[in-house]
Amino acid sequence: MVERYIEQQPSYPFLKSIDDGIITSQGILLTRYFPSPMMKRMLLSNQVQRCLKGIYFLYPSFSNLNFFSGEDRAVLHDLDKFGIRVFWVDKTTSQILQYAQKPDRDTGLFVPLHQVENFIKSTVFGIYGSNLMAGKFEDELRVLFKGLLEMRPQMNHPLLNKNTTISLVTGGGPGSMEVGNQVAKELHILSCANIVDFRAKEDDPVMHEQLQNPYIEAKMTYRLDKLVERQAEFNLDFPIFLTGGIGTDFEYSLEEVRRKVGSVAITPVLLFGTYEYWKEKISSRFKSNLRTGTIRGSEWISNSFFCIQNAEQGLKVYREYFQGTLQIGKHGPVYDDGFATTANSQQPH
Repeated sequence: MVERYIEQQPSYPFLKSIDDGIITSQGILLTRYFPSPMMKRMLLSNQVQRCLKGIYFLYPSFSNLNFFSGEDRAVLHDLDKFGIRVFWVDKTTSQILQYAQKPDRDTGLFVPLHQVENFIKSTVFGIYGSNLMAGKFEDELRVLFKGLLEMRPQMNHPLLNKNTTISLVTGGGPGSMEVGNQVAKELHILSCANIVDFRAKEDDPVMHEQLQNPYIEAKMTYRLDKLVERQAEFNLDFPIFLTGGIGTDFEYSLEEVRRKVGSVAITPVLLFGTYEYWKEKISSRFKSNLRTGTIRGSEWISNSFFCIQNAEQGLKVYREYFQGTLQIGKHGPVYDDGFATTANSQQPH
Protein backbone atom coordinates (compact mmCIF):
# COMPACT_ATOMS: atom_id res chain seq x y z
CA MET A 1 0.00 0.00 0.00
CA VAL A 2 2.87 2.34 0.81
CA GLU A 3 4.52 1.63 -2.53
CA ARG A 4 1.27 2.27 -4.40
CA TYR A 5 0.78 5.54 -2.49
CA ILE A 6 4.31 6.68 -3.36
CA GLU A 7 3.83 5.83 -7.04
CA GLN A 8 0.67 7.97 -7.13
CA GLN A 9 2.52 11.10 -5.95
CA PRO A 10 2.98 13.76 -8.68
CA SER A 11 6.72 14.04 -8.00
CA TYR A 12 7.29 10.26 -8.27
CA PRO A 13 8.07 9.98 -12.02
CA PHE A 14 10.64 12.77 -11.81
CA LEU A 15 12.38 11.40 -8.72
CA LYS A 16 12.26 7.88 -10.15
CA SER A 17 13.86 9.09 -13.36
CA ILE A 18 16.67 10.72 -11.36
CA ASP A 19 17.09 7.59 -9.25
CA ASP A 20 17.28 5.41 -12.38
CA GLY A 21 19.85 7.68 -14.02
CA ILE A 22 17.53 8.86 -16.80
CA ILE A 23 17.70 12.44 -15.52
CA THR A 24 21.28 13.36 -14.63
CA SER A 25 21.27 17.15 -14.65
CA GLN A 26 20.82 19.36 -11.61
CA GLY A 27 17.53 21.19 -11.15
CA ILE A 28 14.60 22.11 -8.93
CA LEU A 29 11.24 20.52 -8.21
CA LEU A 30 8.13 22.71 -8.58
CA THR A 31 5.11 21.24 -6.80
CA ARG A 32 1.72 22.50 -5.64
CA TYR A 33 2.00 20.67 -2.29
CA PHE A 34 5.07 20.00 -0.15
CA PRO A 35 6.09 16.38 -0.83
CA SER A 36 4.54 13.75 1.42
CA PRO A 37 6.83 12.37 4.18
CA MET A 38 6.39 9.02 2.40
CA MET A 39 8.67 10.42 -0.31
CA LYS A 40 11.60 10.97 2.06
CA ARG A 41 13.37 7.77 1.05
CA MET A 42 13.47 8.89 -2.58
CA LEU A 43 14.24 12.54 -1.79
CA LEU A 44 17.32 11.58 0.23
CA SER A 45 18.63 8.87 -2.06
CA ASN A 46 22.20 9.43 -3.27
CA GLN A 47 21.30 10.18 -6.87
CA VAL A 48 18.39 12.53 -6.06
CA GLN A 49 20.48 14.31 -3.45
CA ARG A 50 23.14 15.03 -6.09
CA CYS A 51 20.65 16.33 -8.69
CA LEU A 52 17.88 18.00 -6.68
CA LYS A 53 18.99 21.47 -5.56
CA GLY A 54 15.69 22.97 -4.47
CA ILE A 55 12.00 22.34 -3.85
CA TYR A 56 9.39 25.07 -4.41
CA PHE A 57 5.82 24.54 -3.20
CA LEU A 58 2.58 26.53 -2.80
CA TYR A 59 0.93 24.71 0.11
CA PRO A 60 2.45 22.73 3.00
CA SER A 61 -0.24 20.05 2.89
CA PHE A 62 -2.89 18.60 0.57
CA SER A 63 -5.22 17.84 3.51
CA ASN A 64 -4.41 20.77 5.82
CA LEU A 65 -3.31 23.40 3.29
CA ASN A 66 -1.12 25.90 5.21
CA PHE A 67 -0.25 23.72 8.22
CA PHE A 68 2.67 21.30 8.41
CA SER A 69 2.47 17.98 10.24
CA GLY A 70 5.18 16.83 12.63
CA GLU A 71 6.38 14.41 9.95
CA ASP A 72 6.58 17.26 7.43
CA ARG A 73 8.86 19.24 9.75
CA ALA A 74 11.07 16.18 10.21
CA VAL A 75 11.42 16.01 6.41
CA LEU A 76 12.30 19.73 6.33
CA HIS A 77 15.01 19.12 8.92
CA ASP A 78 16.48 16.21 6.93
CA LEU A 79 16.39 18.11 3.62
CA ASP A 80 18.22 21.00 5.28
CA LYS A 81 20.92 18.66 6.61
CA PHE A 82 21.37 17.15 3.14
CA GLY A 83 21.69 20.56 1.51
CA ILE A 84 18.40 20.52 -0.42
CA ARG A 85 16.89 23.98 -0.07
CA VAL A 86 13.14 24.33 0.37
CA PHE A 87 11.09 27.37 -0.67
CA TRP A 88 7.48 28.27 0.15
CA VAL A 89 5.84 30.41 -2.55
CA ASP A 90 3.57 31.95 0.05
CA LYS A 91 0.34 33.62 -1.04
CA THR A 92 -0.28 35.12 2.42
CA THR A 93 2.89 37.23 2.46
CA SER A 94 3.20 37.40 -1.36
CA GLN A 95 6.84 36.36 -0.99
CA ILE A 96 9.10 33.40 -1.55
CA LEU A 97 10.19 32.13 1.87
CA GLN A 98 13.21 29.87 2.39
CA TYR A 99 13.40 27.27 5.14
CA ALA A 100 16.28 28.17 7.45
CA GLN A 101 17.63 26.66 10.66
CA LYS A 102 19.96 28.17 13.18
CA PRO A 103 23.19 26.15 13.45
CA ASP A 104 22.61 25.03 17.05
CA ARG A 105 18.92 24.13 16.70
CA ASP A 106 17.01 21.38 14.91
CA THR A 107 13.97 23.50 14.06
CA GLY A 108 13.58 26.41 11.69
CA LEU A 109 11.33 28.97 10.06
CA PHE A 110 10.41 29.98 6.54
CA VAL A 111 12.13 33.34 6.09
CA PRO A 112 12.11 35.97 3.30
CA LEU A 113 15.10 35.38 1.01
CA HIS A 114 16.83 38.66 1.87
CA GLN A 115 16.48 37.96 5.61
CA VAL A 116 17.89 34.43 5.81
CA GLU A 117 21.39 35.42 6.96
CA ASN A 118 19.95 37.93 9.43
CA PHE A 119 17.71 35.22 10.90
CA ILE A 120 20.52 32.70 11.23
CA LYS A 121 22.73 35.06 13.27
CA SER A 122 19.91 36.77 15.18
CA THR A 123 19.24 36.87 18.90
CA VAL A 124 15.61 35.87 19.40
CA PHE A 125 13.21 37.83 21.57
CA GLY A 126 9.63 36.68 21.99
CA ILE A 127 6.25 37.98 23.07
CA TYR A 128 3.82 35.78 25.01
CA GLY A 129 0.35 37.12 25.79
CA SER A 130 -3.38 37.02 25.23
CA ASN A 131 -4.98 36.71 21.81
CA LEU A 132 -8.06 38.46 23.22
CA MET A 133 -6.52 41.74 24.29
CA ALA A 134 -3.57 43.85 23.19
CA GLY A 135 -3.21 45.71 26.48
CA LYS A 136 -1.48 49.07 26.69
CA PHE A 137 1.99 47.81 25.87
CA GLU A 138 2.60 49.01 22.32
CA ASP A 139 4.42 52.24 23.21
CA GLU A 140 6.54 50.55 25.87
CA LEU A 141 7.51 47.71 23.53
CA ARG A 142 8.49 50.22 20.87
CA VAL A 143 10.75 52.08 23.33
CA LEU A 144 12.17 48.77 24.61
CA PHE A 145 13.20 47.49 21.18
CA LYS A 146 14.48 50.87 20.04
CA GLY A 147 16.65 50.86 23.15
CA LEU A 148 17.94 47.37 22.37
CA LEU A 149 18.86 48.40 18.83
CA GLU A 150 20.73 51.41 20.22
CA MET A 151 22.41 49.21 22.85
CA ARG A 152 23.79 46.72 20.31
CA PRO A 153 26.97 48.58 19.27
CA GLN A 154 27.73 49.35 22.92
CA MET A 155 27.83 45.71 24.02
CA ASN A 156 30.30 42.91 23.55
CA HIS A 157 28.10 39.98 24.59
CA PRO A 158 27.59 36.88 22.40
CA LEU A 159 23.86 37.62 22.30
CA LEU A 160 24.13 41.35 21.74
CA ASN A 161 26.90 43.12 19.87
CA LYS A 162 27.45 45.11 16.69
CA ASN A 163 27.42 41.94 14.57
CA THR A 164 24.22 40.39 15.92
CA THR A 165 20.75 41.05 14.58
CA ILE A 166 17.44 40.82 16.44
CA SER A 167 14.36 38.81 15.56
CA LEU A 168 11.06 38.59 17.40
CA VAL A 169 8.74 35.57 17.58
CA THR A 170 5.08 35.41 18.62
CA GLY A 171 2.24 32.96 18.19
CA GLY A 172 1.11 34.92 15.14
CA GLY A 173 -2.42 35.70 16.31
CA PRO A 174 -4.22 38.90 17.32
CA GLY A 175 -4.03 40.77 20.64
CA SER A 176 -0.62 40.86 22.32
CA MET A 177 0.95 38.86 19.52
CA GLU A 178 -0.16 41.32 16.88
CA VAL A 179 1.25 44.22 18.90
CA GLY A 180 4.62 42.47 19.10
CA ASN A 181 4.77 41.67 15.39
CA GLN A 182 3.64 45.17 14.46
CA VAL A 183 6.32 46.87 16.56
CA ALA A 184 8.99 44.50 15.21
CA LYS A 185 8.10 45.13 11.58
CA GLU A 186 7.93 48.88 12.17
CA LEU A 187 11.48 48.86 13.61
CA HIS A 188 12.83 46.57 10.84
CA ILE A 189 13.29 43.72 13.30
CA LEU A 190 12.53 40.37 11.63
CA SER A 191 8.91 39.66 12.62
CA CYS A 192 8.31 35.91 13.07
CA ALA A 193 5.53 33.59 14.23
CA ASN A 194 4.85 29.96 15.13
CA ILE A 195 1.27 29.61 13.91
CA VAL A 196 -1.15 26.91 15.07
CA ASP A 197 -4.24 25.74 13.20
CA PHE A 198 -6.92 27.01 15.58
CA ARG A 199 -9.68 26.77 12.99
CA ALA A 200 -12.89 25.74 14.74
CA LYS A 201 -14.05 22.19 14.16
CA GLU A 202 -17.69 22.12 13.12
CA ASP A 203 -18.65 19.42 15.60
CA ASP A 204 -16.59 20.78 18.50
CA PRO A 205 -15.97 24.55 18.42
CA VAL A 206 -13.83 24.67 21.57
CA MET A 207 -12.41 28.11 20.97
CA HIS A 208 -12.61 31.06 18.64
CA GLU A 209 -10.45 30.87 15.53
CA GLN A 210 -7.28 32.92 15.76
CA LEU A 211 -6.63 34.74 12.52
CA GLN A 212 -3.01 35.30 11.47
CA ASN A 213 -2.05 38.92 12.04
CA PRO A 214 -0.80 40.91 9.01
CA TYR A 215 2.66 41.82 10.37
CA ILE A 216 4.34 38.42 10.05
CA GLU A 217 7.37 38.08 7.77
CA ALA A 218 8.81 34.68 8.73
CA LYS A 219 6.87 31.69 10.05
CA MET A 220 6.38 28.04 10.79
CA THR A 221 2.96 26.40 11.01
CA TYR A 222 1.62 23.59 13.19
CA ARG A 223 -1.47 21.44 13.34
CA LEU A 224 -3.46 21.59 16.55
CA ASP A 225 -2.36 18.16 17.81
CA LYS A 226 1.23 19.50 17.90
CA LEU A 227 0.40 22.50 20.11
CA VAL A 228 2.80 21.45 22.90
CA GLU A 229 5.54 20.60 20.39
CA ARG A 230 5.12 24.07 18.89
CA GLN A 231 5.63 25.66 22.33
CA ALA A 232 8.88 23.76 22.72
CA GLU A 233 10.12 25.14 19.39
CA PHE A 234 9.92 28.85 20.16
CA ASN A 235 13.63 28.72 21.10
CA LEU A 236 13.63 32.20 22.61
CA ASP A 237 16.77 33.78 23.98
CA PHE A 238 14.74 36.48 25.77
CA PRO A 239 11.03 35.86 26.47
CA ILE A 240 8.73 38.78 27.32
CA PHE A 241 5.34 38.19 28.95
CA LEU A 242 2.32 40.46 28.63
CA THR A 243 -1.16 39.98 30.10
CA GLY A 244 -2.43 36.53 29.20
CA GLY A 245 -4.61 33.58 30.11
CA ILE A 246 -4.24 29.79 30.26
CA GLY A 247 -1.94 29.59 27.24
CA THR A 248 0.33 32.27 28.65
CA ASP A 249 0.40 30.49 32.02
CA PHE A 250 1.58 27.34 30.25
CA GLU A 251 4.24 29.28 28.36
CA TYR A 252 5.46 30.81 31.62
CA SER A 253 5.78 27.36 33.20
CA LEU A 254 7.64 26.07 30.17
CA GLU A 255 10.19 28.91 30.28
CA GLU A 256 10.58 28.28 34.02
CA VAL A 257 11.24 24.57 33.50
CA ARG A 258 13.71 25.24 30.67
CA ARG A 259 15.84 27.35 32.98
CA LYS A 260 15.53 24.95 35.89
CA VAL A 261 16.74 21.92 33.92
CA GLY A 262 19.39 23.87 31.99
CA SER A 263 18.06 23.21 28.48
CA VAL A 264 18.45 26.95 27.75
CA ALA A 265 20.81 29.61 29.00
CA ILE A 266 19.66 31.43 32.13
CA THR A 267 18.58 34.75 30.66
CA PRO A 268 16.21 37.34 32.14
CA VAL A 269 12.49 37.01 31.44
CA LEU A 270 10.50 40.27 31.51
CA LEU A 271 6.99 40.39 33.00
CA PHE A 272 5.23 43.54 31.78
CA GLY A 273 2.48 44.66 34.16
CA THR A 274 1.69 45.59 37.74
CA TYR A 275 3.28 43.94 40.73
CA GLU A 276 -0.19 42.92 41.95
CA TYR A 277 -1.05 41.17 38.68
CA TRP A 278 2.09 39.02 38.60
CA LYS A 279 1.98 38.35 42.35
CA GLU A 280 -1.52 36.91 41.94
CA LYS A 281 -0.35 34.84 38.97
CA ILE A 282 2.90 33.48 40.34
CA SER A 283 3.48 33.89 44.07
CA SER A 284 1.06 31.38 45.61
CA ARG A 285 2.45 28.53 43.51
CA PHE A 286 6.06 29.51 44.17
CA LYS A 287 5.47 29.84 47.93
CA SER A 288 3.65 26.49 48.02
CA ASN A 289 6.62 24.84 46.33
CA LEU A 290 8.97 26.54 48.78
CA ARG A 291 6.90 25.43 51.77
CA THR A 292 6.64 21.81 50.66
CA GLY A 293 10.29 21.62 49.58
CA THR A 294 9.42 20.48 46.05
CA ILE A 295 11.79 23.01 44.46
CA ARG A 296 14.65 22.48 46.90
CA GLY A 297 17.85 23.55 45.16
CA SER A 298 15.93 25.40 42.45
CA GLU A 299 14.60 28.31 44.48
CA TRP A 300 17.00 30.55 42.58
CA ILE A 301 14.69 30.30 39.53
CA SER A 302 12.84 33.30 40.99
CA ASN A 303 15.74 35.59 40.07
CA SER A 304 15.27 34.91 36.35
CA PHE A 305 11.92 36.73 36.17
CA PHE A 306 11.63 40.52 36.40
CA CYS A 307 8.36 42.38 36.87
CA ILE A 308 8.54 45.76 35.13
CA GLN A 309 6.11 48.57 34.37
CA ASN A 310 7.97 50.40 31.62
CA ALA A 311 10.63 50.04 28.95
CA GLU A 312 13.30 51.88 30.96
CA GLN A 313 13.14 49.22 33.67
CA GLY A 314 13.39 46.47 31.08
CA LEU A 315 16.39 48.09 29.41
CA LYS A 316 18.09 48.37 32.80
CA VAL A 317 17.66 44.61 33.31
CA TYR A 318 19.02 43.84 29.85
CA ARG A 319 21.93 46.27 30.18
CA GLU A 320 23.04 44.70 33.46
CA TYR A 321 22.71 41.22 31.99
CA PHE A 322 24.79 42.02 28.91
CA GLN A 323 27.38 43.77 31.09
CA GLY A 324 27.57 40.74 33.40
CA THR A 325 26.37 42.54 36.54
CA LEU A 326 22.82 41.18 36.82
CA GLN A 327 22.25 38.91 39.83
CA ILE A 328 20.78 35.94 38.02
CA GLY A 329 21.21 32.19 38.06
CA LYS A 330 22.08 29.48 40.55
CA HIS A 331 24.26 31.73 42.70
CA GLY A 332 21.87 34.66 42.69
CA PRO A 333 19.27 35.68 45.28
CA VAL A 334 15.89 34.05 45.94
CA TYR A 335 12.77 36.23 45.83
CA ASP A 336 9.85 35.20 48.02
CA ASP A 337 7.28 36.32 45.45
CA GLY A 338 8.80 34.08 42.78
CA PHE A 339 10.10 37.03 40.76
CA ALA A 340 12.22 40.15 41.13
CA THR A 341 10.86 43.65 40.74
CA THR A 342 12.14 47.20 40.50
CA ALA A 343 8.75 48.63 41.43
CA ASN A 344 8.78 47.88 45.14
CA SER A 345 11.20 47.41 48.00
CA GLN A 346 10.90 43.65 48.44
CA GLN A 347 14.17 42.07 49.49
CA PRO A 348 15.56 38.69 48.54
CA HIS A 349 16.33 36.17 51.27
